[in-house]
Amino acid sequence: MLRRFSGLTGLLALALILAACGAATPAAQAPTVAAVATAAAELAPTVAAVVPTVAAAATALAPTVAAVAATAAPAATAAATEVAQDRTGWPATFRVGLFAGDDANVALALNQPFADLLTEELGIPVELTTGTSYSAVIEAMRAGRVDAMEVGPFAYVLAVQEAGAEALALATYPANEENKVFDENAPNGYYSVYITKKGSGIATVEDLKGKTFAFVDPASTSGHLAPKTGLIKAGINPDTDMQTVFAGSHPTAVLSVWNDNTEAGATFEGNLYRLAREGQIDFCGFEDELTGKQRSAEEIKALYDACPDGSIVMVGYSDLIPNTPFAVSSKLPESFKVAVREVLLKVKDNPELISAFGQWYVDPTEELGLETLDQNFNSLRDIAKLLELDLKELGG
Repeated sequence: MLRRFSGLTGLLALALILAACGAATPAAQAPTVAAVATAAAELAPTVAAVVPTVAAAATALAPTVAAVAATAAPAATAAATEVAQDRTGWPATFRVGLFAGDDANVALALNQPFADLLTEELGIPVELTTGTSYSAVIEAMRAGRVDAMEVGPFAYVLAVQEAGAEALALATYPANEENKVFDENAPNGYYSVYITKKGSGIATVEDLKGKTFAFVDPASTSGHLAPKTGLIKAGINPDTDMQTVFAGSHPTAVLSVWNDNTEAGATFEGNLYRLAREGQIDFCGFEDELTGKQRSAEEIKALYDACPDGSIVMVGYSDLIPNTPFAVSSKLPESFKVAVREVLLKVKDNPELISAFGQWYVDPTEELGLETLDQNFNSLRDIAKLLELDLKELGG
């Protein structure tokens, strides 16, 4: 009987310790606590016969032990899914910098629904600001005037270098711009394409040597840097083997070819479908109108062959260009980064927001076999080395 009493004493002591600790590791303690409750119940009659005081203590303790056992595992689950409990060092206002493009008001209006979601989920005000250039937004982060940014992919690479930016997720867009809904198969990047007017005598990228060609802008990823890289890889030096001009914008680069001002040009793929829908060009595109989809050389040739003379047609694709990331200052607390990333990844579950915002966010780090999301942009760093680019000049 004394042995049984001694065993119970140990169990009761353990239960009291667990209760005092507040179930610091609930999931791990739940089985032990449950066992204590069972043992206490079985031994209570024996103890009552020997030491009434201990029995009373066991009886008083049993409800507490049972309650701990019942709630321990759910508490652990809740703790695992709760985002960023530690709010130490969080900014009082989350300031997001955007490149305004041609119209700051349009940029702000487009991003406001997303800002509202961030405010609701993070529990702090979100302030959108715009810059007149990529470099202006990057400088704002470097100076601590904004906490986050969404700029072009090359500008992000510069922001890492100059402002300590850290990518949390990739902006992802509908493959068909007319259908703004979440698509789990949407690509994590996009393409620049080489275009001509059918009948020009240009049927392949190699045929571009010696021709007149319209780029978009020196700092444009899909309108200059990516297609220039592709030309160099094809054995063509655009600076010496072609007569090139900068058209200033993606639409004007295409219209330069359409109006026979140049024999060929480069633009991002989606621009062609948009101009065709607006009636500005005749364009031979793929029937599915999906952008960001890898096309084989055979598919491109078949499309070219079926295209009538006088229509804009694609003769080649660049390498995949990674989508723009949502990036924050690496100086922010880790708990805040985790919380923001969770909000970004929730956008895909909000059809109304996607319809208004036109995008959602993904983190393809694991899917692509990367250690960090930033490694997804190493291909752009390779382009910068190949073209001997000064990233600071591109930031303008």
